[in-house]
Amino acid sequence: MSPPAPTSQPRRAVRTVLMLLVAGSTLLFGGCVSELAAGDSFNPSSRPVPDGGAGTPSPLPTDSRSTHPHTGSSHTDPFGVEGYLLIDEDSARHVTANAGLATMIGVDGVMVDEGGASLIPEPPGSAEVVAEAHALGMHAELLIANYDLETKDFSAEIGAALLGSPTNRTAVIGELVAAVEAGGYDSVQLDLEYLSITDAAGLTAFARELDSALDQVPGHGTESLPDAGTLTATGEIPISIAVMAKASPADYLAAGYDFHGLLATVDRVVLMGYDQHGPSWSEPGPVGGMPWVMSSLDALRASGVPDAKIDLGIGAYGYSWPGDGSPGTTLRVTDARAIAGDHAVFDAEQGEWTATLDDSTVLWWSDETSRDIRMQFAREEGLHGVAIWQLASAE
Repeated sequence: MSPPAPTSQPRRAVRTVLMLLVAGSTLLFGGCVSELAAGDSFNPSSRPVPDGGAGTPSPLPTDSRSTHPHTGSSHTDPFGVEGYLLIDEDSARHVTANAGLATMIGVDGVMVDEGGASLIPEPPGSAEVVAEAHALGMHAELLIANYDLETKDFSAEIGAALLGSPTNRTAVIGELVAAVEAGGYDSVQLDLEYLSITDAAGLTAFARELDSALDQVPGHGTESLPDAGTLTATGEIPISIAVMAKASPADYLAAGYDFHGLLATVDRVVLMGYDQHGPSWSEPGPVGGMPWVMSSLDALRASGVPDAKIDLGIGAYGYSWPGDGSPGTTLRVTDARAIAGDHAVFDAEQGEWTATLDDSTVLWWSDETSRDIRMQFAREEGLHGVAIWQLASAE
């Protein structure tokens, strides 16, 4: 079976491109010019990213429902900020750079193999990221994904092979629990994309069976942070799930998300509020515009997910649509700004930057101004927190 056509593309359908970007990245939302050439080729849903930008942003739209300024996160603030990281040998520095912003680091991660019966281990460098997160008082979450290294995209077939087989679920859960225990992770996130309604029962069963297995693993209680040297009682390793943004409860169910069943074992639902538009699947438009984000959130709520369990996913990157019709590119903030120059305009309705160049190339990107608008919105709406994809590309 071929992957279904999603309403939004997967969060990172080209890890290979992003790994090249990660290698040259600097501090989150820093002012350093990217070391990556601006014209690298695009593959669907890759992402490096935005920051600041030319000119002064317009005020928030009057109906944005976002009135509280972002004041950062702290251990006394229950608002959660997860920062995802694609791992390389130098990823720990991004943890250090974001100690004042992030409360959790999402480590990307382990992948289900082609047959759906075992895991491809997390990349080298993960242990250093977890250690740095714990040392700085942050939790560390391990992502598991149905990502296909051959196609450089998420795979419906791998997802179905895993979720549709009790034997495969048991085998993968065994390996996943071992990875959590060996790596000292505090939680697990299911990043299984391109699923369908036929996978819903298997996804719910996988979450339930994983939760039961994790109940036997000692957890790192918050009182042990930042030293993270004291293990607390078992049953303290929660599960979260990242879900692709959809337009209605029926669409979420059609994508395999049976929240009635999932919420019995899943502690957080991360709404991926990005990839509304992209060069390989749409005409130019915002990465994840605020009207679209609000609509997707309303549909998620209507599916029965309470505000206290929702994290709003925030994109931290940009895209280009070349005027000559050639393949688009994925951009860091610094790249987008440098290319846009005086053409950069902040779209207050969408909460993102855009530019149309002299050669008709169109850019859209989401920077720290975009991030803060969404963080304000999430606070105002009473959500659990936000999740930023991803720290190393968000320069």
